[in-house]
Parts: sequence; structure tokens; C-alpha cells
Amino acid sequence: MDRKLAAILAADVVGYSTLMERDEAGTFERLRAGRKELFEPEIARHHGHIFKLMGDGMLAEFGSVVDAVECAVSLQRGLSERNASLPAVEQIVVRIGINLGEVIVDGDDRYGDGVNIAARLQQLAESGGICISGKVAKEVDRKLAFAFEPMGEQRVKNIAEPVQAYRVLLDSAAAGKTLHARRQPRAWRFPAAAGILVLALGLAVAWWQPWERPAPLAVPTVSEAADTRPSLVVLPFDNLSDDKEQEYLANGFTEDLTTALARVPGLFVFSPNAASAYKDKDPKEIAAALGVRYLLKGSIRRVGDDMRINAQLIDGSTSRHLWAERFDGRWADVFALQDSVVSSIAGALQLRLVSGAPATRAGGTSNPEAYEAYLKGMDIYNRINTPEEFAQAVKYFQQAVQLDPDFGAAYAQLAWAYWDADVGRVVVMGLTTDVAQGKIYETLEAAARDPSPGYYQLVAELMVREHDSDDAVTVLLKSVALDPSDTWNYLSLANALNFNGRPKEVLSYLDAAARVDPNSWMDYRRYQAGLAEFGQEKFEDAVRSIEKMDLISADPRAKFYALQVLISAYGHLGRTDQAAAALETLRKVVGRVDRGPSQLMTQDYMVFKNTADIERLLAGLTKAGVPELSALAKAGMNPKDRLTGAEIKSLMFGHETRGKLVTPTFLPMQRTTSVDGAVSETVGQRSRVGTSWVQGDFLCNAFPIELTSCGAIFRNVFRTPGRDDEYKAVYRGDQFEFSVVK
Repeated sequence: MDRKLAAILAADVVGYSTLMERDEAGTFERLRAGRKELFEPEIARHHGHIFKLMGDGMLAEFGSVVDAVECAVSLQRGLSERNASLPAVEQIVVRIGINLGEVIVDGDDRYGDGVNIAARLQQLAESGGICISGKVAKEVDRKLAFAFEPMGEQRVKNIAEPVQAYRVLLDSAAAGKTLHARRQPRAWRFPAAAGILVLALGLAVAWWQPWERPAPLAVPTVSEAADTRPSLVVLPFDNLSDDKEQEYLANGFTEDLTTALARVPGLFVFSPNAASAYKDKDPKEIAAALGVRYLLKGSIRRVGDDMRINAQLIDGSTSRHLWAERFDGRWADVFALQDSVVSSIAGALQLRLVSGAPATRAGGTSNPEAYEAYLKGMDIYNRINTPEEFAQAVKYFQQAVQLDPDFGAAYAQLAWAYWDADVGRVVVMGLTTDVAQGKIYETLEAAARDPSPGYYQLVAELMVREHDSDDAVTVLLKSVALDPSDTWNYLSLANALNFNGRPKEVLSYLDAAARVDPNSWMDYRRYQAGLAEFGQEKFEDAVRSIEKMDLISADPRAKFYALQVLISAYGHLGRTDQAAAALETLRKVVGRVDRGPSQLMTQDYMVFKNTADIERLLAGLTKAGVPELSALAKAGMNPKDRLTGAEIKSLMFGHETRGKLVTPTFLPMQRTTSVDGAVSETVGQRSRVGTSWVQGDFLCNAFPIELTSCGAIFRNVFRTPGRDDEYKAVYRGDQFEFSVVK
């Protein structure tokens, strides 16, 4: 018995018995004509096929849920047009239901709950309407121009679990309405005493508030992208301006054009990174290397405020030019020119655009001056070498948001710049590290007003660090929907899913990343694949994936993460010699920090949601000889004085502690930890709020911006009565002495 995942469309005629009773021959003829002239052609055009016909209805299967919904809307609109010239008693009206689910394949027929739920949803639809399941709604959210109204959970016949149902709003005036019921934004929960600390921190947590959690969205699979949709690569446009410094215009136009085309339903678009490697290559060579059907190439010339864009569409298999056009206008009309190019290409490929109009850049602007400042900043940012160049890029981003305070993508890139600002860059910008970190939240709050992929990517990065991979996955799926051609969306998703305890889902996103950009991020993809295989206890496979990395010349951060997984896998496999060699390499990467690698360091970086996942990693490190605590951390500590995880929870949660930071400096410390793990802490003059949890025999903390920190707690046998030093908390870089005071 074969099974597969499919989108099932069920259609049924409203009042069929009454129609047949009133005019049997005429009803039959109208039904037959509607089926031959409308239903069968439309279903075929949307890559579906009818697998069952009933007297008053039909069932059709689609490989793409987007095609199924688009087809349903076309059918209802087509019927409405056909009925317009008929009296009411002769009109054929149908209800349509669509479900995404597993079906049993039996020859040309399909069975199972995937089909049954579609039929039940059809019964819930209004006359002339469409009802879809929650799975379908999540798949097509923001990919289509139609809005969706929640109908809540519905109990349907012969289906044990309630079905989440949505009504498709066919009225174009409804476009833009949210698919989701109103949700409360994510908020930290603090004990009452923490309220003052929240005010003191200002924007430290405010940036979470502006956006609502979207329901998870699904991404087209690699096979769907490669086999059922025409594929396109936008080659870097040439800069034909006399001013060669205007290369940023051609680069920016190419990237934005790629993003806009990637959002056209039915079209698969490669990333700009993939395209950049093939500039000036022969079309057949590019088509063979990327497996792409169509190539778009062109040029842009700007003289003063006058612009000319030339574009041509090429069939990669034959090198034949399918379409060419010239677009003239003024720089002030740059967005209209972009839209014209997208519309013309979609027309040449006979694809329909989102909302019937060109897809615009998420988080974009309608201000040409702001757009130009943003492009100049991106041009510098993508090739920066010095702190001075970095600061210049930041000035352009600041100029862009001053010119357009609603320019979401510019705000997001500015937030990324503050995130990327190391000490040298901070000094050149005239800031301190603390001020730069504060500006991350401030800028993200502004970026949230019109979210872009860059906004969601940074939000997710911070969420993963703060032990919140659930929401990171959701946010990144939203980012994929905004720009399916962005490789980093898929790689970030792989990372978040690995830490979320969902390694089986990772490889499909790594495949998607490889599909849109086959030649970039190879080592990172191998690391993520190895981590996913390790999470499924496929230690041999994990070793093979990570050993394919260039562990000699790779980025030190990539080596740091990958080596820990590799050493643990060696430990599980009993390969002590290889584990020892890899551990020696890791010592060179770590240097003298903490006097060598330790499991304490591992837990600060490997932020798994599930205890079983971090314990699997630590168990392998133990077998490979990696100590729990570094020599520096355990100096003077006796293992018999260490608290267990249960003892830590009883000591810390629901209590207030007071003491001091003793390493690397002396500062007073006060901390309140609620029963559910909300933390407010003041060390010296610095206050912060976050969350805390027990992981094995460690106490772990997550605070905004910072890495997760996990530490061991010992009874302090050298305490001095009355000094608030009954216990000692030993972290990777810090040590605290404290007592419970409340």
C-alpha cells in the first residue's frame, strides 16, 4: 500500500437534487459543459488531476497546495462569470474544500483521512465559497493574494480530532487581512520586584512587543521547486553608467529584482550569491551548472536623474532569447521600473503575480533617495575590510531611515550592523559596546513596523541564543515566505531546528539552501548536516559530514562548533585516538581561554531546547575525555561539595540571593529567580532580566544579547559567616559567592 502527501480539492454542487428535479436534462448538460469547459482545463492548468467523479461533485489531487488554492479561486470566479448571464434557477453553484494530508494510493484512486477531511471541509463551505484546513492555511499564508478568515476548530463526521478550518475571502478588498486570530505578543514574565528593573532597562525587552507570532509556514520542497516550477536565475546586471562608482545601483537592482521575482507564485528563483559566480558565462554552461531553465540578464544606466534598464530572458537549454525589452524612466520612478520588469518577465513566463501586481520588497521604501542611501550602505557593507568602511556603511543606513522613518529593511540592516560591531568598529562609530547593544533593540523595534527577512533573521538569532528556538523556527518560516531565494533563511532554519530538537526536518532545508545557491556556505551546511545526524544518533553519518569540512582553513567559529560535535561523535563510537586528535585541534582554536575546552564552554554555545539533546552531546564529550569544568573553573572546588540539579532548583527558584561577583572582579550582586525561572539580576551598576533553568547538574541563564551561560554551584567551605558567601557559582568566565536571603 503506497502513501503520499497531497493537496486534495473536493467540490460539490449546491442543491443538486433540487436542480435535477426541476430540470434534469438541462442541469446535466450545464454540469457537463462546466466540467469540460472550466473544471478540467483549470485543474490541468494548475498541475492537478481529477481522480474521482460523482454525479454532483469531484475530487482532485494537486502536488502543490498553492496550486490547489489558486485553482479553487479560479473555479469559483469562473463559475460566477458563467452564472452572471443565467437566471437563478439555472445557475450552478459549488462548495469547495481543500485539505493537505497523507493519502493512500490505489491505482488512479485516493483514500484516507487526507481525502475525507477535504470532503468534510467542502460541507462547511458557504455556497460559492471555499473552506480550507489549518494545514493548508499555514502553507499558503502570504504566498497568495487571498485573505483567510478563521472558523475555529470544527468537529466533522468520522474524524476523531477537531479540524482547524479557514474561510477563503475572495473579495479583493479583503486582501491584507491577517490569517491568524489575534495573539498576544511574546512577553517575559517577571516577579513583581522586577518591574522597576524593566523600566531601567528601557528598550532591552521592548523590541519583542511590536510583532505578532505568525503560525508556522511550510517551504516548497526541493523536488517541488526543481520539478514542477520553471526555474530562473537573475544574473548580475551590468552598470553602463559613466560613473563606475554607481556599481551599487546595478547590484542593488539585481538583488531586489531577484527578491521580487522569488515571490511570484509558480516560479523558482536562485539566490543572488549563486548568480554572481556565473556572470559573463555562456547560458548553456550556467543552465548545466545550476540546473536552471531560464536566465535573466541585463544592464542599468543612469545619467543624472534619467535611467535606462535593458533586460532579456534567455532559455538556458537553447541559448535562445525569449524576450527582450527596454525600460526608460527617471530615478524617481525606479520602483515603477522594477515593477515593470517583474510584470514583463512574469508575463513572458505566463505566471501570475501576487495580488495581481508586482511583488514588492518586504520592509521596502517608496522614497528613491532613501533607497539609494540604503544601496550605497549595502554595497560597502558587503565588502567591508576596515572599521572606517563599516562606520561609513552605518552612516548610509542611518541616512536611509532618516529619509524614510518607515524603511523596515534599512532599520533591519542597521540593527545587524550594531550586532556585528566589534570593539574596533564601536570605537570608530564613537559608541561604547553597551550603547551599541542597546541600539540593536531600539532599531529592531523600528524594523518591526514593516518586517523584512533581515529583521526576522536577526530576531531568530537572538531567540536561539535566549533558549527560545520554538519561536525562532516560526519567525524564520515567516522570513522564507518573504524571500524564498535567500539562502540564509534556510541555513538559519536548519540551525534553529537542530537546537529545537527537530533534526529530521533539517536536511530538507539544507537541500533547499543548496538548491537556491549550490556553491556557497558548504562548510556550514556540512556542520548543520552533521549536527542533525548526531541528533538522530547517527554518529557515523555525523562524522562523515563534519570530516568533509575544511577544518584547517575554516572560520574559527565554524571549527569551534563543528569540532565539539565531531569529538562527541568519536566518543560515542569509541574512537579514542581520533577524539584526542580533534580535541587537540579544538584546544588550538580555543587558545588559552579558560585554560582549554570544557563542557561548561560547550553548554554556553550549544543551546538545545531539550535536555536529552545536550546530554547526548555531553556524554560523548565525557567519553572523549573533555572535562566538565575547565582547570580555571574547578580550581579549589571539591566535587563532593557540588550541588545536584535538584538541589540547585530547590535553592534558587522562588528565592532571592545576594552576594558578590568575585571573578574576574569584585562587584555586589543581587538576584531574584521566580518559580517558573524568570530572573532579575543586578551586578554592580548593571541590571538585566532573563530566564533560568536547570540542565543536568548545571544552572543555565539566558539574557538578551548575551550567550547562554551555564554554571556549577558548590557549597563554599571557605565561607565567612555574615558575608553572604554560603555558595559559589562557577561559570565559564565568572564566579559568584552568594547566600539565599529570601
